[in-house]
Amino acid sequence: MRTLNYWRLKEEIKRGNIKNSYLLIGENDFIKEEIIKLLETVLIEQKTKAFDKTKFYGDELPDDVYRLICSPPVVSKRHLSVIFNIDKIKQGKDQLRKALESSSPLLCIVLTVAETAKKKTFRSIEWFLNNIYTLKCGRFSQKEIERWLLETVKNKRADISQDAISLLWEFLGDDMFSLYSEVEKLLVFKPEGKIEAEDVKSTLGEERVLSIITLEEAIYKKDISKGMKALENLFIWGEDPMAILYRLWLWSSSSLFDKKRKNSLGFDDARVVMSMLTEAELSIKRGEMEEKFALKEAVYKLTKRK
Repeated sequence: MRTLNYWRLKEEIKRGNIKNSYLLIGENDFIKEEIIKLLETVLIEQKTKAFDKTKFYGDELPDDVYRLICSPPVVSKRHLSVIFNIDKIKQGKDQLRKALESSSPLLCIVLTVAETAKKKTFRSIEWFLNNIYTLKCGRFSQKEIERWLLETVKNKRADISQDAISLLWEFLGDDMFSLYSEVEKLLVFKPEGKIEAEDVKSTLGEERVLSIITLEEAIYKKDISKGMKALENLFIWGEDPMAILYRLWLWSSSSLFDKKRKNSLGFDDARVVMSMLTEAELSIKRGEMEEKFALKEAVYKLTKRK
């Protein structure tokens, strides 16, 4: 597998150093969309992009996909073709391989797949893994999110303080779609000057920002009343239950290596909390419980744990 580095890849694309094909793997759909949009910006003539960009889905490939993918660009630098979910291809895989093997300098082909953990999925895309430059699009760590936030703001010719970045992470975690949306709001709210923590509180709403911190504190102190109230506030704000669940998982897992952090759990207690959160996540993914109910039950158990 010829793997790529996310940060280096973005710089290469901006410089015009673009490969004939890419494979984007993993659960982080934001990164995939970001790379595809960046390629489109660099390669495609914006006024006529409909002519030189094609998009397909693995389970709906047309019979003449080879011809469509390999058609030369009309006015752009290259013809950009994006095929989503290649692990779901039922027919047309040979045509796709033929297009990739052509290595035409007039083409850029981008393939995506959600994950490769399952043996069946791996086998179905093994050829692509072995023959195409691959970017692993996994969840970002806190340091990566902070770096990404800073670069995103800088690219928009603005600036942001470390405290503001930390506060965005504290509340939204690695949800890059929500983070990007909040950055857009902040830039409208404060078009000039450095974005500070107070600006983040003003756009997010201080009660909303504090609710996740309050929820963590309630679990730490085993305060069921405070925990359920904080959770209800998050639901009122329209927060996604799975995002809340994952944010709690990040907080509890950080206790394993950062004992100085506020509300840091002991090692054994952190493992118990993480186990309960994982149990709630599995019950949702298996369809055993509705998301909000599962999260409410999890918070109840977490605040009642021994």
